[in-house]
Amino acid sequence: MSRQPVAAALIVATLMLSASAQSQNMGLQVDSSGRVGIGTATPAEMLDVRGNLALSGSLLGASSVGGKAAVIQGFGSGGSNAEFSFKYDFANFGNTPSAIQVWNAATGVFKTFVIDHPTDPNRYLVHATLEGPEGAVFYRGSARLVNGRAEVALPAYFEDLADTADRTIILTNIDGFDRIAVAKQGGDKIVDGRFVVVSDNVLSTQEFDWEVKAVRRDGPRLAVTPHKTDIKVVGFGPYRFVNEP
Repeated sequence: MSRQPVAAALIVATLMLSASAQSQNMGLQVDSSGRVGIGTATPAEMLDVRGNLALSGSLLGASSVGGKAAVIQGFGSGGSNAEFSFKYDFANFGNTPSAIQVWNAATGVFKTFVIDHPTDPNRYLVHATLEGPEGAVFYRGSARLVNGRAEVALPAYFEDLADTADRTIILTNIDGFDRIAVAKQGGDKIVDGRFVVVSDNVLSTQEFDWEVKAVRRDGPRLAVTPHKTDIKVVGFGPYRFVNEP
């Protein structure tokens, strides 16, 4: 038996082992299923990158949102299966940089969410966010007086989330004109996550809508007009936010 085929096989095997070792030294690994790992020898997905990713081109997808929207898995209180997409809407906003669905003085569009219209498949439904000079939350609902009085309970976490200062309550009569007002309890409008509505008609059964706004207490108050030298702004394009001073 000639030794040449054996020698050739040994050379090929040596080259393969050398290439594999080099790829591992470079942090690149391809497993038997074709999954590529960068920075890991055991990739969990078709491409598994353990580290930061710098992209100079486009990130394309094929999500159910439509077109080539890139879908990113999010994490929330319900688990990690939720997904969200960044949608670049050529049909409604044209092939321009302002097609990004975020309000910015430079791009001239609103910070929005865009979903398929619930009843018209040929349309989108576009809503914009509500913004103000404070990190605020709001809660709303409907109630009815019984014998001229009603007590409204806010969510159980309200007192832990909302600052005690600057709380406001709006009342709107529904199908009636009885005079109604918020009754303070020991000098405060909201106590233990509840507020009381009364009428000067002690027999009133007036129906009403209510809305409560409050500033969040789990973070610092916004510096609405800070000097540029006093804060650090990070991010890019319209996605900019204030970092630590």
